[in-house]
Amino acid sequence: MTRQQAIFLVAVNALLSAVISLLVVFAVYSLFPPSPAVIPVALAGTPLPPTATIRRQPIYYIVKPGDTLSTIAAQFNISTIALMQANGITNPNVLAVGQQLIIPPPDLTAVAPLSTTSSTSVATPVPILRITAIIRATSPQSPVGEMVIVQNIGVRVNVKGWTLADLHGNIYVFPDFVLETNAGVRVHSEAGLDTATDLYWGRTAPVWDANDTATLKDRNAAVIDSYTIRK
Repeated sequence: MTRQQAIFLVAVNALLSAVISLLVVFAVYSLFPPSPAVIPVALAGTPLPPTATIRRQPIYYIVKPGDTLSTIAAQFNISTIALMQANGITNPNVLAVGQQLIIPPPDLTAVAPLSTTSSTSVATPVPILRITAIIRATSPQSPVGEMVIVQNIGVRVNVKGWTLADLHGNIYVFPDFVLETNAGVRVHSEAGLDTATDLYWGRTAPVWDANDTATLKDRNAAVIDSYTIRK
């Protein structure tokens, strides 16, 4: 074999080896193709719907005999102050039979939930105290039998530091006393021992006179309710 023939055979063997290697690689890729690359795509956040304010139309009420601002407000579950402000009333004693009052609508703010499984906001229950009656003393010299009746139609509350006052500056400060839901308490003007249903002011003379107004405030001096005596 000549030198040229030997070189030719080496070149042919190298070429065959390269072809065989390419065929092997092609076969492997054909049997086991590579998995396509997965590119994560961030989901666009769904914007929250805007807060919607819902208001009902105002209700008109005609004052009847025996009505007071506090009893009318309690009937519609609004505060006496809100009722006075809606009607421009500055003196709670000025209320005439046949007078038309505007019952202000409360604001109801609703926000749509994020999903059907998300929890919705629930308003926190609050204590709602109402002065339901004032029983005056039978004698102008003695407070015996005189009392103010307060009813709690909301959640239980400790009324320590709350006040009950008349139009003449007489103020009763509630002691450490828990008023349960739907429970009432009688605040007597006379002296006595406090119980679970009765509290005693310790006065020696009557407090409430004709056309007087009792105002109930919480410990932050916010007006909770008021009641005007009618002859």
